[in-house]
Amino acid sequence: MDRTLFEGEWMGGGDPVVLVLIIAAVGYYLTWKGVFRPALDRWRPHLGFALTSALITAIQVVHSLKWVMGRARPKEVLERGLAFSHWFEFGPHYVTDGIYRGSFPSGHTAQVFLLMALAYVLAADPLRSHSVRRLGWIWGAFALLYTLIMGVGRCMSFSHWLSDVIGALFLSWVGMHFIYFHLLRVPEQVRFYRRWGQHPQTPLVWEMQLCAWCLGLFIGAMGTLLGMRALLRDEGRLALGFLLLGLTLTWVGLRRSSLLLGRVRHSYNTPPPQPASSDPAPASETAPEGSV
Repeated sequence: MDRTLFEGEWMGGGDPVVLVLIIAAVGYYLTWKGVFRPALDRWRPHLGFALTSALITAIQVVHSLKWVMGRARPKEVLERGLAFSHWFEFGPHYVTDGIYRGSFPSGHTAQVFLLMALAYVLAADPLRSHSVRRLGWIWGAFALLYTLIMGVGRCMSFSHWLSDVIGALFLSWVGMHFIYFHLLRVPEQVRFYRRWGQHPQTPLVWEMQLCAWCLGLFIGAMGTLLGMRALLRDEGRLALGFLLLGLTLTWVGLRRSSLLLGRVRHSYNTPPPQPASSDPAPASETAPEGSV
């Protein structure tokens, strides 16, 4: 579970998820390019959901918290004698100590939990057949079991505390559920496509635009929390800098993402433009001969 192809090792537990996400990114790009329609085009909301879940939950949320909390891993506590801290406490590591990947929450756990996205695609749509929805529940159980196996493996290698694994699982599941039903509103997109045979008139690759603005939002929130932490450490100038930068980025990210979501949700309620009819006008509606 620790090794990975991307570090020159044999395939590890998280590598299949990365490979699937690469395929999903290619498919998502092709749906916006209009290639392989309509076989692939109808899956655009689901592909966007998978990529958004990966970028927001497994990257932005997890790594923002790692920087802020700075919790020491079990190896460092047991072998190097660093101070132990609970998951809800600021740990011994800080941004001024250099680049550091903290222990809370577990990134590998959040990464493999992305397999749960397929369960939402299959089981969360009430119009799918009973057999497809049942397959979604089975896949969801497998994804949860695989995530727990990854978490146990990370604990056995002294890379994470058990609370790191539980925290990552909880945050990922809540985040994915919120993204599917409330942020992207995937069921509304699916209903729109089934009714009109095309997607709403949204901005180009709007899910990725949303992820970009959310990145600014999370960086801003991280800067704000780091500034508060610096205040507790009596680092006045550093605290002020972090607070000002964090609050500015938070406001910009929140504002821009809200505007984008407003445009997108308006398009959900706007019927797409219909092509003009090529049939000749009825005789009763034609203009009289010689009229201007």
